[in-house]
Amino acid sequence: MLVPLLSLAALGVAIALSIFSRLNVGLLALGFAYALGILGAGMTVKQVNAGFPVNLLLTLLGLTLLFGHARANGTLDRIAGFAVQLGRGRPGLLPIVFFVLAALLGTIGAGNIGAVALLAPIGMAVAHEAGIPPFLMALMIACGGNAAALSPLAPTGVIAVDLMQKISLPNSGWHNYLHCLLAHTLVGFGGYFSFGGIRLLRDRPSAEQACRIEALLAARQQPFATRHLLTLAVMLGLLMSVSIWRLDVGALALGGALLLTLLRASDEEQAMHTIPWGTVLMVCGMTTLMAILERTGGIGLFTRLLVLLSTPHTAPGVMGLVTGILSAYSSSSGVVLPAFLPMIPGLIQKLGGGNALALADSVNVGAHLVDVSPLSTLGALCLAHAAKEVDTRILYRQLLAWGLSMAVVGALYCYVVFGLLRHG
Repeated sequence: MLVPLLSLAALGVAIALSIFSRLNVGLLALGFAYALGILGAGMTVKQVNAGFPVNLLLTLLGLTLLFGHARANGTLDRIAGFAVQLGRGRPGLLPIVFFVLAALLGTIGAGNIGAVALLAPIGMAVAHEAGIPPFLMALMIACGGNAAALSPLAPTGVIAVDLMQKISLPNSGWHNYLHCLLAHTLVGFGGYFSFGGIRLLRDRPSAEQACRIEALLAARQQPFATRHLLTLAVMLGLLMSVSIWRLDVGALALGGALLLTLLRASDEEQAMHTIPWGTVLMVCGMTTLMAILERTGGIGLFTRLLVLLSTPHTAPGVMGLVTGILSAYSSSSGVVLPAFLPMIPGLIQKLGGGNALALADSVNVGAHLVDVSPLSTLGALCLAHAAKEVDTRILYRQLLAWGLSMAVVGALYCYVVFGLLRHG
């Protein structure tokens, strides 16, 4: 009993440090994995290494490198500059355009963080010039990026697919994506229309506002050169190959990145600098630790604790609430998904029934609905790029209240959609 307790304590310490410190929890998780495996369970170094997700690592590197090329050579900037022209003259349409654009960029591989990092500087500036409340623009950009968080071409989507495949839920990529897209679309547009979006759509901009918007949008117009068209062709080829022929996304992404390098469509050194090595280490370290927890009985112990809070019918809501609360303070992709998805088979066994896919959907959706919070990367990016005239204390409180309330909204959503309606 001691080793399972120690392994569960190690997981608790890793999650706590991911919340309260800037230490990369992946490195700590790797240390815990070796200590528990070798000293606690009598495993060899080779056996501990077997839990390291090599395939996941290569897939993440391939995707982030490919879209590093797209960012470095300006392709993503040009897509954004082209798309924001669609809402000219109607301030109320601009947040909707940014939602769709964030979802599009996230879907084709930029991921939720990549899409929001690209669009937040533009969107928050546009909001100020057009007289749009900064909270509404931040809400739509963050929800749009998160709507595509689980795209099978995006890093978080790859992580979810890999973890779900290990618990006998294969080919879940587009299923995960559609459920996440639906949840964030409902929540994002619900919030937008509830907090002033309808009034913005009805109002016409003043002449002064129209001039400012026109000048800002004109500055974003940039022509597409050959290197940008080549990059777009590679990205669209990747999307079609994965969605139609179900080819390996990691190998294709690495091949696409190599092709762009050989064709001199981008600066490889710049692209390499865009790879989020800290996030990659966090995910791989936590995944390795969870593999050790499974071997030592730590997962079984934690699922017994969850059973005390759940029934087969309420388990989706409970998972949505717990993952939402934790994700509000820590990384969804790096901590919450690797910690909770592997627990699903054991939870179902101890509950005496349940739908594994519905529980996985609850973890995926519940963990991401809260990420508009300024304590999460997406909310923080929007807050950081607010215009200097904006009272960031008010914006911080608005984003925090919204993000924390989404833990409850996510729990109710998961209970209704995945529990009562059984849409998992």
